[in-house]
Order: sequence, then structure tokens, then C-alpha cells
Amino acid sequence: MRLSCLAVFAAVVCTAQAPLPVLIIDGVNNHDWEAGTRYIRNVLEGTGHFRVDVCTYPAPLPPDLSKYAAIVNNFNGGHTVEGTRWPKQAEAALVQYVRNGGGLVIFHAANNAFLEWREYNDMIGLGWREPSFGAGLAVGSGGAVTKIPKGAGLKPGHGPRQDFRVFVREPRHPITNGLPQYWLHPHEQLTHGQHGPAEGLDVLTYAYSEVSRQGEPMDWVRNYGKGRVYTTMLGHTWKNEPNPNLEDLHFQALLARGVEWAATGKVTLPADLGWKSLYNGKNLDGWEVRGDGIWTVNEENGVLMGQRRHVSATGAFGDAWPVDRKAFDKWLYRQAWLYTQKEYGEFDLHVEYLLPIGGNGGVSIRDKSRAHFAVGESDADRPDLASFPKTTPSHIGYEIQLLEGTGDKYPTGSVYLFQAAKTGMQRGGQWNSLEVQSRNGMIRTFVNGVQVAEHPGDPERSKVGPIGLQLHDQFSSVMFRNIRIREVKTK
Repeated sequence: MRLSCLAVFAAVVCTAQAPLPVLIIDGVNNHDWEAGTRYIRNVLEGTGHFRVDVCTYPAPLPPDLSKYAAIVNNFNGGHTVEGTRWPKQAEAALVQYVRNGGGLVIFHAANNAFLEWREYNDMIGLGWREPSFGAGLAVGSGGAVTKIPKGAGLKPGHGPRQDFRVFVREPRHPITNGLPQYWLHPHEQLTHGQHGPAEGLDVLTYAYSEVSRQGEPMDWVRNYGKGRVYTTMLGHTWKNEPNPNLEDLHFQALLARGVEWAATGKVTLPADLGWKSLYNGKNLDGWEVRGDGIWTVNEENGVLMGQRRHVSATGAFGDAWPVDRKAFDKWLYRQAWLYTQKEYGEFDLHVEYLLPIGGNGGVSIRDKSRAHFAVGESDADRPDLASFPKTTPSHIGYEIQLLEGTGDKYPTGSVYLFQAAKTGMQRGGQWNSLEVQSRNGMIRTFVNGVQVAEHPGDPERSKVGPIGLQLHDQFSSVMFRNIRIREVKTK
């Protein structure tokens, strides 16, 4: 089936200059290339610095590659001689594009592709190649790079998914400048045994492999003609598997800054890509507890757990039993919340959450009432909130649903009461990510990197307010981590 090139959702964040046009090439890969492309697109567009198009093989490349500042290759036709090749004119066009000053980015398994394309091997420097193909590189203590002769070293491979440290070898390079000396990269398969011409490469980062017993290059760059090539071995995506490695903010910075460097030869994006932590992983500084929720911080792993006080229905209403149904429901469905002290308007919000089976929670935005009525607070206690309607946050601001289970009208990611979310993205019993884009009136939600809902918002409701984390009822519990925000401005 022939697919046309696709112009994808454009960034709406204002930048000091026009967004850099970038083309992603995909369509064939032994990895989940659709998830990979979504990830690349979301990271790049989220910075407001890029405009992204996608060309899905076997659609032909655009006739004029020069209109793009960088090409991101997320294509892997296979690492053997039987691997899928592009038409000769497409391969020649890419080589000419880079030689004439274009930027090329090789994303993860794309360095497996095109075994017998000589110029491609020259551009990437190292690939998923046998030792007989060419030399390899190893990084020793202090960042010293050693060349492994052709015919020596391990065959290409990787161990199981694991957490491992990524070390910055070149802290002064524009791509890595400002990143920590090292960090723990989560749940990735650490590739070893890459071989190739291995010429003209500047290794930016590396990781120690327990298989090869040496430092393995993770990110590297090279100049090719007038152009620049950036390769990353990070970004693993298997189909039907969680990919928490993609949540690594430092990896996102490497990717976005690598694309900018390939496109322009310099980097203006900050190392944090504009993201700021909303939760420090140590205490509740900057947050306000609302209601009777118990919020516990695990300083060892930074997980925030919310649960309710264990008060029985009998205890809640004195010694009288049985209580009538109305009184019981009033007790049962009284909410508890945790709200930011600061209010926000336009932003990107990232939250990772884990719900128990049957769990019910949520994320509130633009609720200036701070759940005053929902938590059972009296007007006398908070006269500054007394003027708000006597109702829950979903009727004042907006609640983004978090729900572990099926069959609800508003599943996880829904803009509750307004827009039901697409299902099938949440992983039961595991950590998941929720991202919320607040753009003036518009609200978009993403679950594990996939957009699941969009709503233009109610023009009568506030476009500014705090951010809240919900415990839905007296039996609710939920865990959160890696809560961060990026404030933006739209045109």
C-alpha cells in the first residue's frame, strides 16, 4: 500500500525564530516505529522549536529535501543483505542533502539499516554490523576512546531491559552542555558490539555494558561534507511493551538538542527543555493538602502516595448505625485533593501514575475553587473560596480522568464531562504517563505518549488555575512520580 507523506500536528508554542522544519522517515522497522515516530514528534514539537512532517515508506521522499533543516531516520529495513533498501534516487538524494549541509539524525535501530549502502555506513560511523565489517569503539575510564580492530570484538547485541547509567563524555559539546555528568536511564536494552568505518566520530555519551565489559557509545556525532550527523542508540521500542525509557527527560534533551545541532550546527534549547519539576521527590513544598487525604513521600525513590484516612462509615457519623444511604454516600464520595500553590495558564504537564485495580483518581486544571466544596470545607474556614459554586472541580475547572478498569463512560485521559478518551493506551497494574496540554481554551491529553482526547474548553470557565491531584473517594489510593511542567505562550 502506498502511503502519502503526512504533515503532522504543528507546534503552537511561540519561539524567537521560525520553527525548524524536520522530516521523519519511517514505515519499516523491527521495532515499534509508530511509537518511535510519535515520541520523536512529541518531543520535538513540545519544545516549540520544530515543525515536523512524516514520510512513511513506501511513499517517495519529498522531491526537495533542502526545505528541511534536518532528516530524522526511524527506518530499519534490516541489517542483512536482504534488508529493504530505498530507491537509488532516494538514497542519492539523502547523501547529496547531507553533503550540501543538511542535518541527519539516526534514531536507535535506524543504524541497523542499509548494510551495503557505503555512504550510509560512512555517515553513521557505527552500525549493527559484524566484527568482520569494520572497527568498533570502546570507552574506557576517564572517557578515553579505544578503537577495536576490524575482525575483533563482540558481535552486535544487547542484554535484557535494565536501568543503567549514561555518562557524558563530552560535556562541552552543544548537545550535552548542561546535562549532568551521568544519570540513571530507565528500562532500556543496552546495545553493544557496533562496528563500521568508525571514522570521524565524536562520542558524546556512553554506558558500561555488563555483556561486553566495556563502555559502549550511546550517542555520537560526525561531520559529513558540509552536513552534520547525530546518532543515538537510545530510544528502544518493542511492540506491546511499556517504554519507560522514553520518559527520560535527559534522553529527550539529547534527542531534541541533537536534532537542533544537526540542523544548524548550534544548540539554543536549554538542557531541561523548559521543564520544571512540580514535585521535588522529598516533601510537599509548593503543594497544599485539601481534605482528609494522607500524602506520603518516599524519599528513596521519589514516589508520592495518596490514600485516605481509615475512618469507618460508623465512625464518620458517630455511634449511630445504620446510617441512611444519603449520609453514607456523602461520606463515601467526599473527595480529597493535593493542589499546587501556584496557578498556571498555558502549559505542558507530565505526570506518571500507578493505580490499584479498580482505582479512581484524576488531575485537575484551572479549578480556582481548589475543591472547596468537594473536600467538605466550610465557607467560614475559607471565605476566599466561598463564592464558588457548591460543586466538584470537574464542574468548575476541568478534571482529567485517571481510572483503572473498563466500562466507564470517561476512561483514563478523558476531559471529564466533556470528551471521552480513546482507550487501549493505559497499561493495567503498571506505571503510566499522562500528559496534558493547556493552550488558552484548548485541552489535549496523552496517555503513554498517544493523544487520547481533545476539547476546545468551555468559554465560560477560567483559563488559569492551580493543578490538583485527586483521591476520588474514601477507598482511593494512587501513586505519582516525575511530576513536571513546562509553561508556554501561544500565538
